[in-house]
Amino acid sequence: MFAPAALSLLLVISTVHGRPAPRAVAAARAAAAKQGSSLDRARAALAQVKRDPAKRRYRDQWERAIAGLERAARGRDAAPALLDAARARYALYRYSQVEADREAALRLAGRARKAGAREASAFARAVRNEMGEEEPSPVLAKKAPAAATPSPRPSTPTATPTPTPTATATSGTSTTEDEEPATDPALQEALRGAAEPGGAAVAVTEPARVSEVKSWSNGDYTRIAVYLSRQVGFTREEIPADGALPRRLALDLRPALLARGLAHPVGDALVQRVRAAQRGEDTVRVVLDLAGRDDLSIFPLDDPPRLIVDVGVREARIEAQASARRGQAAPARTEAEARADSTDREHAAVRPVRRIVVDAGHGGHDTGAIGPSGVREKDVTLAMARRLAQRLRARGFEVLLTRDSDRFVALEERTAIANARHGDLFVSLHANAHPRRDRRGVETYVLDVADDRYARRLAARENGAIDDDAEEGHEVRRILSDLDAQSSAAASRRLAETVQREVCGGVRSRVGEVRDLGVKSALFYVLVGARMPAVLVETSFISNRVEERRLASVRFQDEVAAGVVRAVERPHRTPPAARSL
Repeated sequence: MFAPAALSLLLVISTVHGRPAPRAVAAARAAAAKQGSSLDRARAALAQVKRDPAKRRYRDQWERAIAGLERAARGRDAAPALLDAARARYALYRYSQVEADREAALRLAGRARKAGAREASAFARAVRNEMGEEEPSPVLAKKAPAAATPSPRPSTPTATPTPTPTATATSGTSTTEDEEPATDPALQEALRGAAEPGGAAVAVTEPARVSEVKSWSNGDYTRIAVYLSRQVGFTREEIPADGALPRRLALDLRPALLARGLAHPVGDALVQRVRAAQRGEDTVRVVLDLAGRDDLSIFPLDDPPRLIVDVGVREARIEAQASARRGQAAPARTEAEARADSTDREHAAVRPVRRIVVDAGHGGHDTGAIGPSGVREKDVTLAMARRLAQRLRARGFEVLLTRDSDRFVALEERTAIANARHGDLFVSLHANAHPRRDRRGVETYVLDVADDRYARRLAARENGAIDDDAEEGHEVRRILSDLDAQSSAAASRRLAETVQREVCGGVRSRVGEVRDLGVKSALFYVLVGARMPAVLVETSFISNRVEERRLASVRFQDEVAAGVVRAVERPHRTPPAARSL
């Protein structure tokens, strides 16, 4: 393979009587054509970043791809290369919610326009319109539906907080300020999926790589995470105990490869160990040696791709719930089992709230959103979490922080910590972000599937995904119907409504006016599998300059913490119990 710079060298060493040999010229040209232009290679590098979850999570991968496009901006390729760089920088902004990335995209668009890119002006106008700085472009204005009649679930990534049956604001206000036009085609082009320079979509044919297994557990709950290079299909098989062999769960992942043998000891009351081995050329079998009869929930999560196995749902209770849904009688149980189940129901109804898990969003290399003035979401959430923990402890609660420093904690680990430590409540603190700089307000979320584009887009950002209009996976939808998800759903919503009311009321009376955006639902990974009432609080919009200053202020952080404490101390469950949900 010859680099373009090697063409002249090849011609020099192949010169005959001062002229390049014809065969050398032909060979050099063929080699250069095979490799493609610098712009082709830069586009291919960007496509690889976009389609590879292991790469697109890291800024340095994006920066290298964008730098390659800028280096390719020479001669006749200057205009298209700079326009592609502007689009790539905007795509990075949609992933990172770092305002500086969007500003850089506008600067690159300006350079592309000067170089002769005809689409650069439309792109820049669309970005500014999204920011709320300009009227919609003529193309968008013709295609956008009337504000009073939102379009039904378009397939473009945009944000609209109009309530739907699964994403409903139960308090607060809703005005036309929230209603947005359809995504400008110029931005759709920037967010388009990975493609090779010629424009044809790239089919992912290489096997997934199974790289690592992690676990979190206590006496009655275990979470296993199997990490992959990309999502891949799998089948499950439950193998009953046989003599000295324990009950096993076998997961066959295909197509997949195992770089090295994996054996992960767990050694708790539910799972003895996890092991993986290559089974044939394109199949990896992951086996969990199970110690009990507990049922399982299995579901995939994205960015990074991983397969989650939750062990610790009693099989008899799952059977009883399934029978109730079918309108049939529950399976016969012994008198002792019936008494135990009745006792569990009573304890669940009056369970006192003693241990609260406070989750500070993001951390470490995951900065979260960054505001116009440089305030980072990970710093704000940690400050608020510490203040909330201090106030709760002063009121006699036991508090567990998922992180108490600037470190990265995976989303699946946060819920696993709460479950393993028997948390009674789970409160995740975040700062909101939106492409429109004038978006403002406070909103609180509970776990559910979101059909609303705005809620789905927000959840995608917090989940670390770039495809913010993707449908939730079937397996994740299924676990929402499990017993634990349903048993805490009503309590989660009651807690969310009280948190929303107390935080907004406290901020309004002690800090200043605040917009109450209500209680909504979306599929936040950090809430998936929580075995206790769990809420996620978007405390304000860090993308709004006024609210960015609020988020950085001690006064506002204290009031958010105080509002959550007031919400926790209010009774939410009948029959009443001291500090119970």
